[in-house]
Amino acid sequence: MRHFLIIATFLFASTKTFAYNPFWTHIDKKLISTVIKLDKSNPKEVEQYFKNQRIQKSDTAKEVLGFGWKMWTSRIGGGYISISATFYYYNDSLVSYSLTPRLPDEKGLQKRYRKWYGNYFDYSNSEIQAFNFNQAVIFQPLKQYTGAIKNIPKKIINYMTPNSGTMYGYAGGGVILQNRKAFLEIKDSLTNDELVLLMYSINPASRLTAIDYYLKHKESFSSQQQIDKWIDIVFAETPKVKTMSGCFFVTETTEALFPRHYIDKYYR
Repeated sequence: MRHFLIIATFLFASTKTFAYNPFWTHIDKKLISTVIKLDKSNPKEVEQYFKNQRIQKSDTAKEVLGFGWKMWTSRIGGGYISISATFYYYNDSLVSYSLTPRLPDEKGLQKRYRKWYGNYFDYSNSEIQAFNFNQAVIFQPLKQYTGAIKNIPKKIINYMTPNSGTMYGYAGGGVILQNRKAFLEIKDSLTNDELVLLMYSINPASRLTAIDYYLKHKESFSSQQQIDKWIDIVFAETPKVKTMSGCFFVTETTEALFPRHYIDKYYR
């Protein structure tokens, strides 16, 4: 009986040890070891690394946000994990980026992966954190903003950035879109001045969502003429935006999303 227990214990431990795919962990270790050699203070070096992993040129196409801003997101898949990066450009110059690592969902592997990452990334409540370079630049409204709001609430700041999702619309595939969901969370607490501030977001989806809300509640706003002029500029600077049609991701023109009869009803 004693021998049986010893054998059973050994088999259980062996099964637990070899339950994870060694090929996947090998790929992940190689990926992590390469990434942590990058100089985080050198955005061009990080950008070039992610560009080198892309097979097709279309994989490096930048998303146009308008007003001189562009964004490029890339992800490198491993076995259990992936590491992604988002790069922000202003007038075609790389000004900011974020590098987002992952730990495996498998709890038994996490200690090993933390050791591989070393102190390259920070942790908060055992969760590995993204590294952000010069993130302050995307936490500002467009330079055209001349309003008086200075101490912008954190939720509003985050909504104005691409972090809240750059796809405009309400829902797709039966799910509320990320950007709209974020807007619904702050909508009831917004002042009129804060709503106008959102029209100066770097994020085009946030700009258009704020404009849509304004058009439907225009009677409660002062300075309508000034706001209306800015809306014309936004439409000209944001001729196209990502959205959803049913269950499909599409790129639509702003003119189609805000047709003339809609503008005439709520706007002029």
